[in-house]
Amino acid sequence: MGTRTRLIASGTAIAMISGAVVVLYFFQPWRSCEYEDTSAGCSMLPNDAAAMGVTALVFVVGIVVLAAGLLMRRMPT
Repeated sequence: MGTRTRLIASGTAIAMISGAVVVLYFFQPWRSCEYEDTSAGCSMLPNDAAAMGVTALVFVVGIVVLAAGLLMRRMPT
């Protein structure tokens, strides 16, 4: 397995997993509050916002790694 393939695979995995976590933190299905019927109406806690921010940065890193792998030229074997 070459460097290009490893970059593409790891970038894709990082971007997909962190993207899913960002969406999960955005909707927060576990949240409940007395002033709103749905979890989407409840405000985000500071720790949740920090976790979502870090995960969003990891998502960007995954996209950059994926792009680097896609932009690399194939080496002839």
